[in-house]
Amino acid sequence: MTTTGIEPWPLTDEQRDIVELCRQFATQQIRPRGREVDERDVESPLDIFEAASKVGITDFMLPETYGGGGFTDVFTQCLVQEQLCWGDPGIGNFVCSNGFFADPLLELGTEEQKETWLRPLTGPSPLYTALATTEPGSGSDAASITTTATRVEGGYVLSGQKAWISNAGLADQYVVFAKTDPNQRAGGVSAFLIRKGTEGMSFGEPMRKMGQRAIVCREIFFDQVFVPEADRLGDEGQGFYGLMKTFDISRIVLAAAATGAARAAYEYARDYARERMQFGKPIIEHQAVAFRLADMASRIESAWLMTLHAARQIDAGADVTKLAAMAKLQASETAMFCTWGAVQTLGGWGYSREYPVEQWMRDAKLEEIEEGTSDIMRLVISRHL
Repeated sequence: MTTTGIEPWPLTDEQRDIVELCRQFATQQIRPRGREVDERDVESPLDIFEAASKVGITDFMLPETYGGGGFTDVFTQCLVQEQLCWGDPGIGNFVCSNGFFADPLLELGTEEQKETWLRPLTGPSPLYTALATTEPGSGSDAASITTTATRVEGGYVLSGQKAWISNAGLADQYVVFAKTDPNQRAGGVSAFLIRKGTEGMSFGEPMRKMGQRAIVCREIFFDQVFVPEADRLGDEGQGFYGLMKTFDISRIVLAAAATGAARAAYEYARDYARERMQFGKPIIEHQAVAFRLADMASRIESAWLMTLHAARQIDAGADVTKLAAMAKLQASETAMFCTWGAVQTLGGWGYSREYPVEQWMRDAKLEEIEEGTSDIMRLVISRHL
């Protein structure tokens, strides 16, 4: 959806149906619960996830071969994510979080691994999942991770620590990145599939966050955790490649999420400005407010078109690393600008927790950080110039 209401590309009947389904779900199930979930701080809304699973939203992006909805194209994923995150950024991302687990599995996994690990994510009672890359000393520099995977008879032993892992503790299944060759950087990273409850795997306390509290983050500790060789994803040293291919997809999808959050803030501010009277007329008739709303609407259109263009290109098989970074950068900074603009338009009420825009501004900040900060996006773009 755009600020103009015009489809940027013609949609199929199936795409229109799922967009309408997600629009209704966001309006009826997600938006009314946003403040409550935010106030609860470290409790994920499992009932919303379960409700979404019953109508096919949590597995729509998984291949039909493994029981999913079959909308494997990134373009449709963007249409869905934008609608859900219009309802609430944190809840929208939580509802679709199994897609982030699935991406490296689809990129690197064998058919047997895909059937074993993706099938449980489909249907009305799916498992929860997590992807574990970040460490206390390794964020933007993913190749510098220090968690090790030492080869032993029949598999590997993992030792180390992860931080800021979304759904950690809640998730039943994990993709974990570790060094099979500590002497190398990117070429030494491998990926592994691990189930919750594996001996030696433990979790820290929930990490209290500024926003997007629907997704609870924890640390994960690996103390001599044995992983069978059959649960390694791809070849040794192929993990970083799989992670970067995953980032190309996830950055585009997160750009759609950020655009949804930006649109929510813009629409709320616009509607408020039409009703709020100051100096004898609605504040939308004051140029300072009207121009700010014009900037918000223009940036949203730009971010949305760039995001969908990147989605079309990756679906066509193009190398989109630069374009994905551009979309993520443009959309995340648009979300931050538009949520700031909404707070500014509401003035004192924008600063109040009685209205949702202050929460959305806190939520939007994460989009400039996760899956690569704005600084890293500029670095990626500049390296491709």
